[in-house]
Amino acid sequence: MSMSCPRLDEEAAAAGLAGGCVLLLATDTICGLHARADQGAALERMHALKGRHPGQPFLLLASSLDQALSLCSPVAAGVRALCEAAWPGPFTFILPAADGLHDLVRDGARGTVAVRVPRRDDLRQLIRRAGGPLASTSANRTGEAPLADLDAAVAAFGPLVDGCWGGVGVPGGGAPGAPSALVDLTVAPPRVLRPGPLPLPDLA
Repeated sequence: MSMSCPRLDEEAAAAGLAGGCVLLLATDTICGLHARADQGAALERMHALKGRHPGQPFLLLASSLDQALSLCSPVAAGVRALCEAAWPGPFTFILPAADGLHDLVRDGARGTVAVRVPRRDDLRQLIRRAGGPLASTSANRTGEAPLADLDAAVAAFGPLVDGCWGGVGVPGGGAPGAPSALVDLTVAPPRVLRPGPLPLPDLA
């Protein structure tokens, strides 16, 4: 692990995120760049590191169903039931956005937000300790392949971020290194925009 990108324990990683740091984190799917979703300067840094095009918001990682739904305007009972069945797990759902979210995590054109509750217990605990949901994006520059391995992500971004965290849990919810499913729940029936490592729960 590069000395230019210190490997942090949970306490230091949570404190860093709460204080506006940008960190590389291992997740239950792929390694990513992360910052707390209400830290505007950190989100701008992430956007620049990623080389993100305008109008491509980051997804949000929440520690629980309740925290995830707090990022959304009220949803129908069927949508909530699907969220309850799928989370924690490798499913990123597009939902109607709540008011007050930063422009870099909210799709202003559609009024939506992309949210996931990760399966890893240690990652959900980190989000809780950080004090709020995290903006997340795969550890790669726009147009390049995602870097599933934390060491590879450190090699690419290490000097440009404030640290990295690998966690203590074993990735779950499908093969590590596979991106989450991306599913639009603002339409009926739900529209799968990107298949993930697990099929969408069948509520029938």
